[in-house]
Amino acid sequence: MKKTLLILIAIFCLNVINIHMLYAKPLVDESFSNSKVKTEKYISYIYEKIKFPQNGVLSFQAFRNAFYGYLNLVEDGKISRENILTVCDFTLSSNKKRLWVIDLKNNKVLFHSLVAHGMGTGEEYATVFSNIQDSHQSSLGFYITQETYTGNNGYSLKLNGVDGNFNNNAYERAIVIHGAEYVSARFAKDNKRLGRSHGCPALPVDIASQVIDKIKNGTCLFIYHTANNYLSKSKWINNPIRNLPRDADFMDLQVEEVKNNPRYIEPKNIAMNQPEEISEKITSKEKVISSVIYVEYNSRTGASDTCIVK
Repeated sequence: MKKTLLILIAIFCLNVINIHMLYAKPLVDESFSNSKVKTEKYISYIYEKIKFPQNGVLSFQAFRNAFYGYLNLVEDGKISRENILTVCDFTLSSNKKRLWVIDLKNNKVLFHSLVAHGMGTGEEYATVFSNIQDSHQSSLGFYITQETYTGNNGYSLKLNGVDGNFNNNAYERAIVIHGAEYVSARFAKDNKRLGRSHGCPALPVDIASQVIDKIKNGTCLFIYHTANNYLSKSKWINNPIRNLPRDADFMDLQVEEVKNNPRYIEPKNIAMNQPEEISEKITSKEKVISSVIYVEYNSRTGASDTCIVK
């Protein structure tokens, strides 16, 4: 009798544990799902705020991947100078301005420029990428800008590739940012394509030094393309983001809904690894906030104070 009772108690306990696990798992999944949706919503929110040039809008897909990786790099402590994000969209023709230097703090584009790809990467369009020495090909992924120096190509900026096998040989390969005479609208017009480098993202001579001084010493550079299954393999694009910047908690107070806009992208429908080109900037009107309720809590006394800031 006693043995039977013990068996029944054991069965009961196991059932309780199973029931707990059954109902606990969806809570974890739901939390992760909500966090992912919030992240995508925050990326769309930042994209809307950036004042892109009228005829030079960075596609949402390129920005989405660049900014997602940037957030992951910030969280991982890889970036020492935040709020500057440089994006090269190598899906575009080299005859177009396909480099953007973005001031994320002030939501504006500091530079929008032509940029060369490697001579082994393609003619007018970049199609083949490599991380191998002497390949003369461009390398995909995220970089952290390093120190400057003056070399054979003049004032230049070293780059540290932090995207695994996609670009971790960049520093040793001397993949740097520098100015080059072959990066110009005149060269592209005369040759039906922009000039090409040995793998460096070379810039027009007249702005190269300005760009270098703005992005040197610890900012994020992203070279975007859909080749080599990059979007599905980069850890910076696929790792979940645990902590968003503080302003993500207030984004709903700062902009009005744009879901009725035909160009609005629902965050939950964004496919992380699905190539997509959106050539126009999402537009919205800013919401005017008349006041903010601020609550200050004193953990020592347990008292709280509430005020309205106009």
